[in-house]
Amino acid sequence: MRTSKKIPLKNYHEIKSKLLAWSQQFDQVVWLDSNEYPQKYSSFEAVLAVASHTELSSDFDDAFRKLKKFKEKVDDYVFGYFSYDLKNDIEDLSSQNLDGLDFPELYFFQPKKLFFLRDHELEVQYLNEYEHQIESDLHEISQYGAAIEPNQPKGKNLQENAYVNVKIHKRITKKQYLKHLDTILANIHRGDIYEVNFCQEFYANDAHINPLLVYEHLNDISSPPFATFFKLKDNYLLSASPERFVRRENNKIISQPIKGTAKRLIKKKLDEKLATLLENDP
Repeated sequence: MRTSKKIPLKNYHEIKSKLLAWSQQFDQVVWLDSNEYPQKYSSFEAVLAVASHTELSSDFDDAFRKLKKFKEKVDDYVFGYFSYDLKNDIEDLSSQNLDGLDFPELYFFQPKKLFFLRDHELEVQYLNEYEHQIESDLHEISQYGAAIEPNQPKGKNLQENAYVNVKIHKRITKKQYLKHLDTILANIHRGDIYEVNFCQEFYANDAHINPLLVYEHLNDISSPPFATFFKLKDNYLLSASPERFVRRENNKIISQPIKGTAKRLIKKKLDEKLATLLENDP
């Protein structure tokens, strides 16, 4: 079903940046990068999936059954995401929150072209219908300008090039936030729940940004083990996550949540002691 080719790499970091820059011509892009973190559970150091051969886009209604049928029919790699409101398909719940982004609630696609980076080697996997494009694509990628050229200044200058006049707003006021906290605490004291994640939205209207440069800047300052650049036509998702929610290997489920936190202290020695205790806490 797929034609594969492996190429040893001399300049590993340069090809990563060139691959991501080259991918921007496609409507569907998934880039997953471990930033070379040593990991116990890892199949690749980075992967790029581009261009939909077949796809599934759905709201929450019957979404998981649709995905199961889609995966069985495709019987190949699929990349995509689950949104929070898919909960409405499996629980008696509903949300009326403002959606200013208009992403599909579930989206997966079978990529025409796949690139895996492992052990300083690039493995290309194209669907057989597109195998004739492998050599021309590899040549194009090699000639492509990287998203950030090696001599291009990073830090503040990159940040200035990434976006212009973006003003961030909060969705709820401080007064509303504290009122919500009182309601949550009342539920906890009553015993309805014992723990909850309370999130609020920060947004910018009519913002003009360069998504790729914003991602590169975010990755440059954080270098997380689970970095993601996702593109679906005009919708983009940029992520620098320190944790993996779930991974399945055959019948084994693996979760890698972020370690807990500890308070900071003014006195350096005591602060370092708390950091050491946290690091060694199983």
